[in-house]
Parts: sequence; structure tokens; C-alpha cells
Amino acid sequence: STFRIEETILELAHEVTIVIVTHNMQQASRVSDETAFFSMDDDRAGYLVETGPTAEMFTNPKQALTEGYIQGRFG
Repeated sequence: STFRIEETILELAHEVTIVIVTHNMQQASRVSDETAFFSMDDDRAGYLVETGPTAEMFTNPKQALTEGYIQGRFG
């Protein structure tokens, strides 16, 4: 079922903008062109840490917090 959902997302993305929210890093890397990483701390909830092209975010993130999350150190 995940494959079919991803297939549908990729088909529709040619015609409309699609926003997905996921904790599944593999899925995010497969179906997105742009990625935004949000986090929270004691003072803030849902703040934007980093945004950029998906390939760049997953291979060379600019923020240490993003890298830690992508590498599975927390979350």
C-alpha cells in the first residue's frame, strides 16, 4: 500500500503541489523535491530548522540538528 500511495503522489505532483508530513525518512527522500525539517524545544514547538532540496538535505544538511535527526540519533 505504501508503494501505491507513493506512486499516486508522484503522478499527481506533475499537476498540483502536494505537502506531506511524515516521520518516515525513506519515504520523504523518495517522493519529495523539497524538504523542510521542523523541531521543538522547551521554549518553542514546531519551529523551522532547515529547508532545501531533498537530495541536499539528506546528503549534506546545513544544520547539526537536521543531520542528527536524519541519521537517527533522536526522534
